[in-house]
Amino acid sequence: MNAIQVASAFRALLIFVGGILVAKGWLTAEQISNLTDASTLTAVVGAVMAIASFAYGLWARRPAGLMDAAASLPQVSRITVTPSAAPLADAVPSPKVTAQ
Repeated sequence: MNAIQVASAFRALLIFVGGILVAKGWLTAEQISNLTDASTLTAVVGAVMAIASFAYGLWARRPAGLMDAAASLPQVSRITVTPSAAPLADAVPSPKVTAQ
């Protein structure tokens, strides 16, 4: 999906949710209209994408994620960790990772 498709899908989702919020009386139609204009939508989609990439970077670079990535390489035949890191080895679902 490109940025235009993401923005279009997000706008449709905002309009849908906004319709529900207007029907319940929590927001006015004018407030929803302001949320779905092009400049606001561009800022919101950009912020969501930045936060999502930041969160994925943190998740992928955690110790278990790094070990899983290393174990998935065909050049790596085995990863052995010290007994103190045994819980980390248990967190990686690969038969290549073992504790001493």
